[in-house]
Amino acid sequence: MSTSSDQNTAFQPPYPLTNAVEANYTYMASLKDWFRQFRLSDEYVESQVLSILPFFPESDGKRVAKIINTPISNNNFIHEFCVDNVESEVSALPDGVKDIVLIHGYAASLGLFFSNFDALSSIPGVRVHAIDLLGFGFSSRPDFPSFKSDTVEDVMKVEDWFIDSIEEWRAKRNITNFVLMGHSFGGYLSSCYALKYNKPQENGKNLINKLVLVSPVGVERNRYSLLKDIPNPFVDDTELNRQNTNTQGPHVEDELLKDQSTLTGHHINPDYKHINMDNSEPETLSRRMKFLIFLWKRNISPFSIVRGLGPFRSKLIGRWTTRRFSDVYAEDADYYQHIHDYFYRTFNGKGSGEYAITRVLDVGAVPKLPLMDRLPMYLTKKKVPTLWLYGDHDWMNVEAGQEIVKEINNIANKDLARFSLIPSAGHHLYLDNPGVFHSVVLKFLKAKLT
Repeated sequence: MSTSSDQNTAFQPPYPLTNAVEANYTYMASLKDWFRQFRLSDEYVESQVLSILPFFPESDGKRVAKIINTPISNNNFIHEFCVDNVESEVSALPDGVKDIVLIHGYAASLGLFFSNFDALSSIPGVRVHAIDLLGFGFSSRPDFPSFKSDTVEDVMKVEDWFIDSIEEWRAKRNITNFVLMGHSFGGYLSSCYALKYNKPQENGKNLINKLVLVSPVGVERNRYSLLKDIPNPFVDDTELNRQNTNTQGPHVEDELLKDQSTLTGHHINPDYKHINMDNSEPETLSRRMKFLIFLWKRNISPFSIVRGLGPFRSKLIGRWTTRRFSDVYAEDADYYQHIHDYFYRTFNGKGSGEYAITRVLDVGAVPKLPLMDRLPMYLTKKKVPTLWLYGDHDWMNVEAGQEIVKEINNIANKDLARFSLIPSAGHHLYLDNPGVFHSVVLKFLKAKLT
């Protein structure tokens, strides 16, 4: 870990507070940031993001937090941030559940849950485990295998690359009877993990007590699905045909174009300006989409382009961080810089897990193996309660979430699945409106807070 004194001096972003979203890193500022990043370390940038928590690095007397690297097969390891509430030896969650496991989305990492660790770990006796998926964040980044994706078996091999490593990590950490929460691609993989590994334990209980899916990708039926010819006795044939001819996927471009303050409605500074990218010329948006499709069909990761920019990486990364964390910037520009540094490191790591996305999802980010064709019967049979959460400005397919909840409950003949729309929030609802997000989640978990 570097000990340079530069690490103790916050780098001032090269633009004024009131124009954070409009401005970008200049080429010169990006060059300076590139040189500066050589003096930082993964450990340092992560600790700076987590330092906002009242129990890290030092305990607050109620919670103890630590960073753990758990070895798994093939000389790899899973990186984890674990928060242990030591107020009580008995968990305040029902059924003796002690552990909550958080899984981030595509190209993200555990640091994105910085707004959620405090609330989730406030449950007496609980342990919160946030992990970096294999191939992402600060977990190992092995070469991603050259998987095909033409058949059901092909796609499942891609899923297994991730979920087998999660299972190996879970076993080594001796976690049983836990709550599993996943966001976006992490929600998809959490579902795949449940399908493969949620088996009864020696005590007769399921491995997974409850499943919380936060704006998961991969739910909707579509014309590209490898499962579309399989009959479904629980869905009307006309409706099933309509869904299986669907070509509309999530509005992925909004991840790059929408800023946080517009989604949340937080305008702390009256002079704070925002770019409404929806007003871009149709030709410009069309070119962007054509470029994304071009990359997708060739299994080219957009992050390989970022890495190829060398000294000018900050200019492109800053376009995303200033929009995604515009609320944070408006409240604390120094902390925003810690976030920017963190994602600079994770986005520029060796390409690995990022290459899975085009093998699991087809063009338009629609799934090759839709969860809607895999989960309802399984969750009903295993009696696993699920909570499906979306933001009211979510770019993910919210209607698909509503539909799968309806299907699960129709098959179960009871409210086994729940749906909730979080106000003033987008795809990253856990960041945009953490207060309401926590309230809904804790109510679902039936946590008894002191």
